[in-house]
Amino acid sequence: MPKPQRQKPEGTPASKARAAGSSHALQPQQELISGKWLLSALGIVLGAALICAYSTLCLLFYQGSWQLIFHPSHTVSATPAVPFQEIQFDYTETGKPQLTGWWIPAGSNAQYSGNTILFLRDGQGSLSDAVTKLQDLHTLGINVFAFDYRGFGKSADLHPSEISMNQDADAALAYITGTRHLSAHSVVIFGVGLGAPVATSTSARHPEAAALILENISPNASILFAADARTKILPVRLLTSDRFDATETLRTLQTPKLFLDHSNGPQTERAFNIASAPKQLFQIAPKDGSKYLETMHRFLDEVLSHQ
Repeated sequence: MPKPQRQKPEGTPASKARAAGSSHALQPQQELISGKWLLSALGIVLGAALICAYSTLCLLFYQGSWQLIFHPSHTVSATPAVPFQEIQFDYTETGKPQLTGWWIPAGSNAQYSGNTILFLRDGQGSLSDAVTKLQDLHTLGINVFAFDYRGFGKSADLHPSEISMNQDADAALAYITGTRHLSAHSVVIFGVGLGAPVATSTSARHPEAAALILENISPNASILFAADARTKILPVRLLTSDRFDATETLRTLQTPKLFLDHSNGPQTERAFNIASAPKQLFQIAPKDGSKYLETMHRFLDEVLSHQ
């Protein structure tokens, strides 16, 4: 009689647990965060931070770029030592004047008493800084009208720009022709420094003006911006509309032009070389006042003699 085969006893729960435990112990533990994912997340965070910082820098430049070009003053501490009238003009719908200037009349028997110099000054200080220049122009025997752009002197408070300066120049010419009832053909537009490109564009919009005088032309806005190292990493041309570059306008402007340079800067001579005829260039030593006035007299004789 065959012997019954003995069945192997099944393992006890404890033995099964030990076996399962040993099986799990042999399997590698999975990482909670992979190194690749961590590096990717860190890169995204740093990229976002850089974008935010760059955007902030662009915004700050957009809001404050005008301070790299203009240095206005609201103080008018000096006035001409010759008879003049303080004029407020360019009134808004509410009756508030936007601009303040000085009308310095020529003597009744002066040589150019029927003509006017519209003086467009630099983007620094206020009219007080132009007093000596205005008195010199008055000695030529011609009416002189000078004013502070908005953002300067006693004119309306505004962050100045090339656009606002051109608007103000048009308003000043409108005052001469509309309120003073003088012909635009009798007006000589005179721009100094940053006012030179404004005078050039004003002459292009008003070709009926008698002549254009440009003195010590300022570097254009891109050169002024480049003087600040922070602008080298910014898309400056996209963040501001200020150019102050009269190059293209001068190429085709037919108005008689006088270029005066006593600062030994390259901008005035370069502008003269680009400009179309008729044109004249005089480089004058800063202290040679007599030659300066002599040059001005000769030019005014040429351009105003037929009027």
